[in-house]
Amino acid sequence: MNPSATAPTVVAVDHATAAAALAISPSRLRHHVRLGDITPHFSGTKPLYAIADLQRFIEQLPTHPEHLPSV
Repeated sequence: MNPSATAPTVVAVDHATAAAALAISPSRLRHHVRLGDITPHFSGTKPLYAIADLQRFIEQLPTHPEHLPSV
């Protein structure tokens, strides 16, 4: 292996990898897609998520947990 060689830059990931990178479930990621919070790009029928979009999404999330109203 050439020590001066660099790994390719990852610019997009698949749905499962995107969910794992965000530390949420794939179904939760689908929920955010339905809400329009994040938009996948498609290669055929495969959704791909740009790393920059994942970073933007996480930065727009609240910095404090949302609590359910008291009953």
